[in-house]
Amino acid sequence: MNRIKVNTKSIVVIVLVVAVGLFWLNNVFGGSGNEQPVDLTQPPASGTAQPDTKASKPTPAKKPAATPSPLTSDQLSTKPGAIILLNPATGTRGSSIGVSGVGFDSGQTIDIYLQLKDNAQPIDVGYAQVDQGGSFGGLSFTIPEDFQGSTFTVVAQQHDGKKQASAKGQVTGSAVSVKLGTQVGKAGNSISVSAKGFAPNETVRVFFNSLATDPVATLKADSSGGLSRVPLTVPYGPVGDNSFIFIGDTSQSPVTVPFLMLSFYPSASISEYAAKADTLITFSGKDFGPNERVLVYLNSMNTPPVAVVQSDEEGSFTDAGGFVIPFELNGKNTLIFFGEQTQSAVTTGFDVLPYTPYAEPSTYGGQPGTSLTFYGSGFARNEIVRVYIGRGQGNKGKQVACFMSDDQGSIIGGSANYTVPANAQSGKLNFVMVGDKSEAEATATIQVMPAPGPVQPGIGNDEQSAYVCPFDQAQEQPSPQSQ
Repeated sequence: MNRIKVNTKSIVVIVLVVAVGLFWLNNVFGGSGNEQPVDLTQPPASGTAQPDTKASKPTPAKKPAATPSPLTSDQLSTKPGAIILLNPATGTRGSSIGVSGVGFDSGQTIDIYLQLKDNAQPIDVGYAQVDQGGSFGGLSFTIPEDFQGSTFTVVAQQHDGKKQASAKGQVTGSAVSVKLGTQVGKAGNSISVSAKGFAPNETVRVFFNSLATDPVATLKADSSGGLSRVPLTVPYGPVGDNSFIFIGDTSQSPVTVPFLMLSFYPSASISEYAAKADTLITFSGKDFGPNERVLVYLNSMNTPPVAVVQSDEEGSFTDAGGFVIPFELNGKNTLIFFGEQTQSAVTTGFDVLPYTPYAEPSTYGGQPGTSLTFYGSGFARNEIVRVYIGRGQGNKGKQVACFMSDDQGSIIGGSANYTVPANAQSGKLNFVMVGDKSEAEATATIQVMPAPGPVQPGIGNDEQSAYVCPFDQAQEQPSPQSQ
């Protein structure tokens, strides 16, 4: 009985050891595929590792290696030799090109030549020393600024003439750069232009905002393809962002340079701010566009301008134009000055003053049959002034005389005669003088005294007869030139 018990315990120990070992191997090496299910609802035994519950990721299949295509005969070079490389192989006029080579004889001197045109004399651009591996580098040259071709060839030759290699390069459009003295201004300002990279001595046309318009200037590049502080006048254009476009006739490399156009703030003045009708007004102004027409409107821009003046190179004008105040105007009025190119405007006002004439008779009293004339001033110049009696309170009155004012608006004594009629009533006799153009009125009064005796009928201006102004007849008669 004792032996059996001992053997049983040994078997139990062996089984436990084997089970622990299998469990350990399963956790370390991923299992053998015959794992027993684990009860996850039970806590793991003390000192026992927890099983990995994550699913194992499948191992992706390896992509078969690509089989290279066989080389063609034109891809094979069975004669290895000297080679030179250009870095870069494309450049602009004035840019630097590096040259390196391999396959030359160790220790040899390599002469480098630049061939710009077929059958042209090569240009010696330098030399290099070949290292022990048959290579050289660190040599560069500059594409000439005046080169007009599109391709060039670089030749590298050993000094002993045993090995030679060549490479072709290409010239692209020049890296043109343009700089303005200032990029802010107004139309008419003069700015300077500096540039480089154009073809030597080529014509450079300057456009403003669009190549579809005519050029605003034509410049000439120097022998190195540059422009050095060449003056350029800013053309008219919209306020705000604009651009100059520079393009060479040969290089055909357009360059755009931004330019900010500033607004114009003009001012204007007139020779008279308060004047009577028939007065000449002249105009002065500044800060308009250079050499632009300035249209002058009266009270509204919906009517034709009353005058047109021309500004000078500085955008100014002084005592220009001519505007005669018409008799139809009165009170406050406005003149509008409008720049035709700059589209800028400014206004100024003026007052039309009324005429206030003065008149007096040659005598202040007289009996029927007395003749008198009138004196006065303040009428419009060279206007017909009509003399009325009985005028007032809606009554036009009766015209009894007329006269013509002189070029100062004055009445010359004796130019109008009036004889007191025989039937004139004693007392005051009022005369009202009215200008045809100014419509201004002046009054004069005489005292009619009783006649000492009977007055012969027909003496003086008969109130029953119609007066005819001789100046009306003169105006109605055709001039000799019109006949």
